Amino acid sequence: MRESPEQKWNRVQKKIQNAILTSYPNPNREGCPDEAGLLDLARRAAEIGALEGDQGWEHVTHCSPCYKEFLEARDRLRKPNDDASKAAKK
Repeated sequence: MRESPEQKWNRVQKKIQNAILTSYPNPNREGCPDEAGLLDLARRAAEIGALEGDQGWEHVTHCSPCYKEFLEARDRLRKPNDDASKAAKK
């Protein structure tokens, strides 16, 4: 069975993410943005072109620890607020 375009995109995206997560160790965390900076990048990542030329984004895509934290922040932002979901069901 052929993979769908979405499946192919997801597969390629996962490979790129894994490459960034393993190829750029930064054990001393030199030049890393703080948590607020990473959260800001995660919020803006959904906007096409919003991170183009951003120095923080440039760092995150070349620092495995920061990229890991960015992905975690992005995933937290994408999750529906459990409390809001529970309140809406009542």
